[in-house]
Amino acid sequence: MKKRDIGLDLTRIVAFVSVVSIHFFLNSGYYDAPVVGKRMYIMTFGRTFFGICVPLFMLLSGYLMINKSISIEKRAIFSYYKKISKVLGTYIVATGFIIAYKIVILHDVLNIKGILLNLLGYNQYSWYVNMYIGLYLLIPFLNLLWNSIEDKNGHFILVVTLTIMTIAPSVFNIYNFEEAGMLVRPYLTTMYNRIIPDWWMGIYPITYYYIGAYIKHYVETKKISTKKVFILLIGAILLFGANNIWRSYSRGFFWGIWCDWGSLQDTAETILVFLLINSIDYKTNDNISKLVAKISDLTFGAYILSWIPDNIFYPKMIGRVPEIQSRMKYCVLMVLIVVIVALVLSWGVQIVQQILKIVVHKIRKMPYKGKE
Repeated sequence: MKKRDIGLDLTRIVAFVSVVSIHFFLNSGYYDAPVVGKRMYIMTFGRTFFGICVPLFMLLSGYLMINKSISIEKRAIFSYYKKISKVLGTYIVATGFIIAYKIVILHDVLNIKGILLNLLGYNQYSWYVNMYIGLYLLIPFLNLLWNSIEDKNGHFILVVTLTIMTIAPSVFNIYNFEEAGMLVRPYLTTMYNRIIPDWWMGIYPITYYYIGAYIKHYVETKKISTKKVFILLIGAILLFGANNIWRSYSRGFFWGIWCDWGSLQDTAETILVFLLINSIDYKTNDNISKLVAKISDLTFGAYILSWIPDNIFYPKMIGRVPEIQSRMKYCVLMVLIVVIVALVLSWGVQIVQQILKIVVHKIRKMPYKGKE
Protein backbone atom coordinates (compact mmCIF):
# COMPACT_ATOMS: atom_id res chain seq x y z
CA MET A 1 0.00 0.00 0.00
CA LYS A 2 1.51 3.34 -1.08
CA LYS A 3 -0.29 5.26 1.66
CA ARG A 4 0.00 3.72 5.10
CA ASP A 5 -3.20 3.14 7.02
CA ILE A 6 -2.44 3.73 10.69
CA GLY A 7 -5.37 1.50 11.68
CA LEU A 8 -3.77 -1.47 9.90
CA ASP A 9 -0.38 -0.70 11.42
CA LEU A 10 -1.99 -0.60 14.87
CA THR A 11 -3.75 -3.88 14.09
CA ARG A 12 -0.39 -5.52 13.44
CA ILE A 13 1.06 -4.04 16.64
CA VAL A 14 -1.91 -5.24 18.72
CA ALA A 15 -1.49 -8.72 17.21
CA PHE A 16 2.21 -8.75 18.15
CA VAL A 17 1.59 -7.51 21.71
CA SER A 18 -1.10 -10.19 22.03
CA VAL A 19 1.46 -12.83 20.98
CA VAL A 20 3.83 -11.67 23.72
CA SER A 21 0.92 -11.54 26.18
CA ILE A 22 -0.27 -15.06 25.47
CA HIS A 23 3.30 -16.27 25.90
CA PHE A 24 3.13 -14.85 29.43
CA PHE A 25 0.66 -17.61 30.27
CA LEU A 26 2.95 -20.18 28.66
CA ASN A 27 6.07 -19.03 30.49
CA SER A 28 4.62 -18.04 33.86
CA GLY A 29 3.34 -21.50 34.80
CA TYR A 30 -0.32 -20.56 34.33
CA TYR A 31 -1.16 -23.85 32.60
CA ASP A 32 0.18 -25.82 35.58
CA ALA A 33 -2.12 -24.21 38.17
CA PRO A 34 -5.76 -25.20 38.80
CA VAL A 35 -8.30 -22.66 37.59
CA VAL A 36 -9.64 -21.76 41.02
CA GLY A 37 -9.74 -18.38 42.76
CA LYS A 38 -10.08 -14.77 41.70
CA ARG A 39 -6.58 -14.36 40.29
CA MET A 40 -6.82 -17.46 38.13
CA TYR A 41 -10.24 -16.37 36.90
CA ILE A 42 -8.86 -12.97 35.89
CA MET A 43 -5.92 -14.63 34.16
CA THR A 44 -8.29 -16.94 32.31
CA PHE A 45 -10.26 -13.97 30.98
CA GLY A 46 -6.94 -12.53 29.81
CA ARG A 47 -5.96 -15.83 28.18
CA THR A 48 -9.35 -15.82 26.45
CA PHE A 49 -8.80 -12.37 24.96
CA PHE A 50 -5.19 -12.70 23.84
CA GLY A 51 -6.09 -15.69 21.67
CA ILE A 52 -6.67 -13.06 18.95
CA CYS A 53 -2.91 -12.82 18.37
CA VAL A 54 -2.22 -15.19 15.47
CA PRO A 55 -5.75 -15.03 13.98
CA LEU A 56 -5.44 -11.23 13.75
CA PHE A 57 -2.32 -11.61 11.58
CA MET A 58 -4.16 -14.08 9.33
CA LEU A 59 -7.24 -11.90 8.94
CA LEU A 60 -5.00 -8.93 8.15
CA SER A 61 -3.31 -10.95 5.38
CA GLY A 62 -6.65 -11.45 3.66
CA TYR A 63 -7.58 -7.80 4.08
CA LEU A 64 -4.32 -6.61 2.52
CA MET A 65 -3.71 -9.25 -0.13
CA ILE A 66 -7.13 -10.02 -1.62
CA ASN A 67 -7.01 -7.16 -4.14
CA LYS A 68 -3.64 -8.19 -5.51
CA SER A 69 -4.13 -9.30 -9.08
CA ILE A 70 -1.68 -12.16 -9.51
CA SER A 71 -1.59 -13.96 -12.82
CA ILE A 72 -0.97 -17.69 -12.64
CA GLU A 73 1.07 -17.46 -15.83
CA LYS A 74 4.47 -19.05 -15.14
CA ARG A 75 6.62 -15.90 -15.14
CA ALA A 76 4.13 -13.79 -13.20
CA ILE A 77 3.61 -16.31 -10.44
CA PHE A 78 7.34 -16.97 -10.17
CA SER A 79 7.86 -13.21 -9.77
CA TYR A 80 5.25 -13.21 -7.00
CA TYR A 81 6.78 -16.20 -5.22
CA LYS A 82 10.20 -14.50 -5.22
CA LYS A 83 8.76 -11.75 -3.01
CA ILE A 84 8.49 -14.13 -0.08
CA SER A 85 12.27 -13.84 0.15
CA LYS A 86 11.76 -10.74 2.33
CA VAL A 87 9.83 -12.79 4.91
CA LEU A 88 12.26 -15.69 4.70
CA GLY A 89 15.23 -13.31 4.94
CA THR A 90 13.86 -11.83 8.16
CA TYR A 91 13.20 -15.32 9.51
CA ILE A 92 16.72 -16.56 8.65
CA VAL A 93 18.51 -13.56 10.20
CA ALA A 94 16.24 -13.60 13.27
CA THR A 95 16.89 -17.32 13.71
CA GLY A 96 20.59 -16.52 13.37
CA PHE A 97 20.23 -14.17 16.34
CA ILE A 98 18.57 -16.96 18.34
CA ILE A 99 21.30 -19.45 17.42
CA ALA A 100 23.97 -16.91 18.43
CA TYR A 101 22.17 -16.41 21.76
CA LYS A 102 22.07 -20.16 22.36
CA ILE A 103 25.79 -20.53 21.64
CA VAL A 104 27.11 -17.42 23.42
CA ILE A 105 24.72 -17.08 26.38
CA LEU A 106 23.29 -20.57 26.91
CA HIS A 107 26.59 -22.25 25.89
CA ASP A 108 24.80 -24.74 23.68
CA VAL A 109 27.13 -26.76 21.48
CA LEU A 110 25.66 -26.54 18.01
CA ASN A 111 27.36 -28.11 15.01
CA ILE A 112 26.30 -27.54 11.42
CA LYS A 113 23.58 -30.16 11.79
CA GLY A 114 22.21 -28.49 14.93
CA ILE A 115 22.21 -25.07 13.26
CA LEU A 116 20.36 -26.42 10.22
CA LEU A 117 17.81 -28.16 12.44
CA ASN A 118 17.19 -24.89 14.28
CA LEU A 119 16.75 -23.09 10.98
CA LEU A 120 14.66 -25.66 9.14
CA GLY A 121 12.72 -26.99 12.13
CA TYR A 122 10.76 -23.75 12.74
CA ASN A 123 11.53 -24.06 16.44
CA GLN A 124 10.80 -21.65 19.29
CA TYR A 125 8.01 -19.30 18.09
CA SER A 126 8.43 -19.84 14.34
CA TRP A 127 5.47 -22.13 13.68
CA TYR A 128 3.67 -19.11 12.21
CA VAL A 129 6.35 -18.88 9.50
CA ASN A 130 5.82 -22.57 8.78
CA MET A 131 2.12 -21.86 8.23
CA TYR A 132 2.54 -18.56 6.39
CA ILE A 133 4.80 -20.00 3.68
CA GLY A 134 1.99 -22.31 2.57
CA LEU A 135 -0.62 -19.55 2.80
CA TYR A 136 1.56 -17.22 0.72
CA LEU A 137 1.97 -19.87 -1.98
CA LEU A 138 -1.80 -20.36 -2.09
CA ILE A 139 -2.75 -16.66 -2.24
CA PRO A 140 -2.79 -16.39 -6.09
CA PHE A 141 -5.22 -19.31 -6.23
CA LEU A 142 -7.28 -18.08 -3.27
CA ASN A 143 -7.62 -14.71 -5.03
CA LEU A 144 -8.48 -16.42 -8.29
CA LEU A 145 -11.34 -18.26 -6.57
CA TRP A 146 -12.53 -15.04 -4.90
CA ASN A 147 -12.41 -13.05 -8.15
CA SER A 148 -14.27 -15.77 -10.04
CA ILE A 149 -17.28 -15.19 -7.75
CA GLU A 150 -19.13 -12.19 -9.09
CA ASP A 151 -21.33 -10.94 -6.27
CA LYS A 152 -21.57 -10.33 -2.54
CA ASN A 153 -23.95 -13.24 -2.03
CA GLY A 154 -21.44 -15.70 -3.49
CA HIS A 155 -18.62 -14.34 -1.36
CA PHE A 156 -20.84 -14.56 1.71
CA ILE A 157 -21.65 -18.21 0.97
CA LEU A 158 -17.92 -18.97 0.55
CA VAL A 159 -17.08 -17.41 3.92
CA VAL A 160 -20.02 -19.12 5.66
CA THR A 161 -19.08 -22.50 4.16
CA LEU A 162 -15.49 -22.23 5.38
CA THR A 163 -16.72 -20.98 8.74
CA ILE A 164 -18.94 -24.03 9.16
CA MET A 165 -16.11 -26.37 8.15
CA THR A 166 -13.57 -24.90 10.57
CA ILE A 167 -15.60 -23.36 13.40
CA ALA A 168 -18.72 -25.49 13.84
CA PRO A 169 -16.84 -28.44 15.44
CA SER A 170 -15.62 -26.06 18.18
CA VAL A 171 -19.28 -25.49 19.07
CA PHE A 172 -20.75 -28.99 18.73
CA ASN A 173 -17.92 -31.49 19.32
CA ILE A 174 -17.18 -30.37 22.87
CA TYR A 175 -19.57 -32.48 24.95
CA ASN A 176 -19.47 -35.92 26.52
CA PHE A 177 -22.83 -37.68 26.13
CA GLU A 178 -21.69 -41.06 27.41
CA GLU A 179 -21.12 -40.31 31.09
CA ALA A 180 -23.74 -38.93 33.43
CA GLY A 181 -23.22 -35.35 34.57
CA MET A 182 -20.56 -34.47 32.00
CA LEU A 183 -22.81 -31.88 30.32
CA VAL A 184 -23.05 -29.99 33.60
CA ARG A 185 -19.52 -30.71 34.79
CA PRO A 186 -17.36 -30.80 31.63
CA TYR A 187 -14.25 -30.05 33.72
CA LEU A 188 -14.32 -33.67 34.94
CA THR A 189 -13.52 -35.11 31.52
CA THR A 190 -11.17 -34.63 28.59
CA MET A 191 -13.11 -36.98 26.31
CA TYR A 192 -15.75 -35.57 23.97
CA ASN A 193 -18.05 -37.02 21.33
CA ARG A 194 -17.76 -36.09 17.68
CA ILE A 195 -21.21 -35.34 16.31
CA ILE A 196 -20.29 -33.36 13.18
CA PRO A 197 -17.34 -33.74 10.76
CA ASP A 198 -14.18 -31.99 11.97
CA TRP A 199 -11.50 -33.10 9.49
CA TRP A 200 -11.23 -29.66 7.86
CA MET A 201 -10.69 -27.65 11.03
CA GLY A 202 -7.01 -27.31 10.21
CA ILE A 203 -7.63 -24.98 7.25
CA TYR A 204 -8.73 -22.16 9.56
CA PRO A 205 -5.99 -19.81 8.17
CA ILE A 206 -7.91 -19.79 4.88
CA THR A 207 -11.12 -18.98 6.75
CA TYR A 208 -9.44 -15.98 8.37
CA TYR A 209 -8.01 -14.96 5.00
CA TYR A 210 -11.43 -14.85 3.40
CA ILE A 211 -13.00 -13.13 6.41
CA GLY A 212 -10.41 -10.38 5.95
CA ALA A 213 -11.25 -10.29 2.24
CA TYR A 214 -14.96 -9.98 2.97
CA ILE A 215 -14.40 -7.11 5.40
CA LYS A 216 -12.19 -5.38 2.82
CA HIS A 217 -14.86 -5.57 0.12
CA TYR A 218 -18.12 -5.17 1.98
CA VAL A 219 -17.60 -3.59 5.41
CA GLU A 220 -17.04 0.15 5.70
CA THR A 221 -15.13 0.11 8.96
CA LYS A 222 -15.21 3.88 9.47
CA LYS A 223 -19.01 3.83 9.52
CA ILE A 224 -19.17 1.22 12.27
CA SER A 225 -20.03 2.38 15.78
CA THR A 226 -16.86 2.04 17.84
CA LYS A 227 -18.89 2.04 21.04
CA LYS A 228 -21.15 -0.81 19.92
CA VAL A 229 -18.21 -2.92 18.75
CA PHE A 230 -16.43 -2.31 22.08
CA ILE A 231 -19.51 -3.40 24.04
CA LEU A 232 -19.81 -6.54 21.88
CA LEU A 233 -16.11 -7.31 22.43
CA ILE A 234 -16.40 -6.99 26.22
CA GLY A 235 -19.48 -9.21 26.12
CA ALA A 236 -17.64 -11.81 24.03
CA ILE A 237 -14.66 -11.84 26.41
CA LEU A 238 -16.93 -12.31 29.42
CA LEU A 239 -18.99 -15.03 27.72
CA PHE A 240 -16.09 -17.04 26.32
CA GLY A 241 -13.97 -16.44 29.42
CA ALA A 242 -16.72 -17.79 31.68
CA ASN A 243 -16.99 -20.82 29.39
CA ASN A 244 -13.24 -21.44 29.66
CA ILE A 245 -13.37 -21.17 33.46
CA TRP A 246 -16.32 -23.58 33.56
CA ARG A 247 -14.56 -26.12 31.35
CA SER A 248 -11.26 -25.91 33.24
CA TYR A 249 -12.57 -25.43 36.75
CA SER A 250 -10.42 -27.06 39.46
CA ARG A 251 -7.86 -28.35 36.95
CA GLY A 252 -5.19 -26.73 34.78
CA PHE A 253 -6.44 -24.68 31.85
CA PHE A 254 -7.62 -27.15 29.24
CA TRP A 255 -6.79 -26.06 25.70
CA GLY A 256 -9.71 -27.65 23.88
CA ILE A 257 -11.02 -26.98 20.41
CA TRP A 258 -13.50 -24.45 21.85
CA CYS A 259 -10.59 -22.08 22.56
CA ASP A 260 -8.16 -23.03 19.79
CA TRP A 261 -6.99 -20.68 17.03
CA GLY A 262 -9.83 -21.56 14.67
CA SER A 263 -12.59 -21.66 17.30
CA LEU A 264 -15.73 -19.57 17.47
CA GLN A 265 -14.18 -17.81 20.46
CA ASP A 266 -11.05 -16.60 18.67
CA THR A 267 -12.84 -15.91 15.39
CA ALA A 268 -15.51 -13.71 16.98
CA GLU A 269 -13.02 -11.80 19.13
CA THR A 270 -10.58 -11.35 16.25
CA ILE A 271 -13.25 -9.86 13.99
CA LEU A 272 -14.44 -7.51 16.74
CA VAL A 273 -10.90 -6.34 17.59
CA PHE A 274 -10.15 -5.70 13.92
CA LEU A 275 -13.36 -3.71 13.48
CA LEU A 276 -12.77 -1.83 16.73
CA ILE A 277 -9.25 -0.71 15.80
CA ASN A 278 -10.18 0.25 12.24
CA SER A 279 -13.46 1.98 13.08
CA ILE A 280 -11.59 4.81 14.80
CA ASP A 281 -10.77 7.95 12.83
CA TYR A 282 -7.21 8.62 13.95
CA LYS A 283 -6.05 12.23 14.08
CA THR A 284 -2.28 11.99 14.24
CA ASN A 285 0.64 13.98 12.90
CA ASP A 286 3.19 12.60 10.46
CA ASN A 287 5.79 11.84 13.12
CA ILE A 288 3.44 9.64 15.12
CA SER A 289 2.23 7.89 11.96
CA LYS A 290 5.83 7.20 10.92
CA LEU A 291 6.68 5.84 14.37
CA VAL A 292 3.65 3.54 14.35
CA ALA A 293 4.54 2.39 10.82
CA LYS A 294 8.13 1.66 11.88
CA ILE A 295 7.02 -0.38 14.91
CA SER A 296 4.55 -2.21 12.67
CA ASP A 297 7.36 -3.14 10.26
CA LEU A 298 9.38 -4.57 13.16
CA THR A 299 6.62 -6.82 14.52
CA PHE A 300 7.30 -9.88 12.36
CA GLY A 301 10.94 -10.15 13.39
CA ALA A 302 10.02 -9.24 16.96
CA TYR A 303 7.46 -12.06 17.04
CA ILE A 304 10.21 -14.61 16.34
CA LEU A 305 12.84 -12.92 18.50
CA SER A 306 10.57 -12.56 21.54
CA TRP A 307 11.79 -16.04 22.46
CA ILE A 308 15.11 -14.51 23.60
CA PRO A 309 13.76 -12.08 26.24
CA ASP A 310 11.25 -14.75 27.28
CA ASN A 311 14.17 -17.07 27.92
CA ILE A 312 16.08 -14.38 29.83
CA PHE A 313 13.44 -12.77 32.04
CA TYR A 314 10.84 -15.43 32.88
CA PRO A 315 13.24 -17.72 34.77
CA LYS A 316 14.22 -14.70 36.87
CA MET A 317 10.59 -13.89 37.65
CA ILE A 318 9.77 -17.50 38.49
CA GLY A 319 12.78 -17.69 40.79
CA ARG A 320 11.67 -14.61 42.71
CA VAL A 321 7.93 -15.34 42.71
CA PRO A 322 7.37 -19.07 43.35
CA GLU A 323 3.57 -18.86 43.67
CA ILE A 324 1.98 -19.02 40.22
CA GLN A 325 -1.07 -16.94 41.14
CA SER A 326 1.16 -14.14 42.48
CA ARG A 327 2.93 -13.86 39.13
CA MET A 328 -0.19 -12.33 37.58
CA LYS A 329 0.62 -8.87 38.94
CA TYR A 330 3.85 -8.90 36.90
CA CYS A 331 2.04 -9.56 33.62
CA VAL A 332 2.06 -5.98 32.30
CA LEU A 333 5.70 -5.44 33.32
CA MET A 334 6.90 -8.68 31.74
CA VAL A 335 4.99 -8.10 28.53
CA LEU A 336 6.34 -4.54 28.28
CA ILE A 337 9.94 -5.67 28.81
CA VAL A 338 9.67 -8.48 26.25
CA VAL A 339 7.97 -6.21 23.68
CA ILE A 340 10.68 -3.55 23.96
CA VAL A 341 13.61 -5.99 23.85
CA ALA A 342 12.10 -7.95 20.95
CA LEU A 343 11.50 -4.77 18.93
CA VAL A 344 15.09 -3.62 19.53
CA LEU A 345 16.38 -7.03 18.41
CA SER A 346 14.14 -6.88 15.34
CA TRP A 347 15.60 -3.48 14.54
CA GLY A 348 19.01 -5.12 14.70
CA VAL A 349 17.80 -7.76 12.24
CA GLN A 350 16.75 -5.02 9.81
CA ILE A 351 20.18 -3.39 10.12
CA VAL A 352 21.91 -6.69 9.36
CA GLN A 353 19.61 -7.20 6.37
CA GLN A 354 20.47 -3.74 5.04
CA ILE A 355 24.19 -4.45 5.41
CA LEU A 356 23.83 -7.79 3.64
CA LYS A 357 21.84 -6.11 0.87
CA ILE A 358 24.60 -3.54 0.34
CA VAL A 359 27.29 -6.24 0.33
CA VAL A 360 25.40 -8.37 -2.21
CA HIS A 361 24.81 -5.30 -4.39
CA LYS A 362 28.52 -4.45 -4.37
CA ILE A 363 29.50 -8.02 -5.19
CA ARG A 364 27.16 -7.96 -8.18
CA LYS A 365 28.71 -4.72 -9.38
CA MET A 366 32.23 -6.12 -9.24
CA PRO A 367 33.75 -6.69 -12.69
CA TYR A 368 33.93 -10.32 -13.72
CA LYS A 369 37.37 -11.56 -14.62
CA GLY A 370 37.01 -14.47 -16.97
CA LYS A 371 39.74 -16.73 -18.25
CA GLU A 372 42.16 -15.00 -20.57
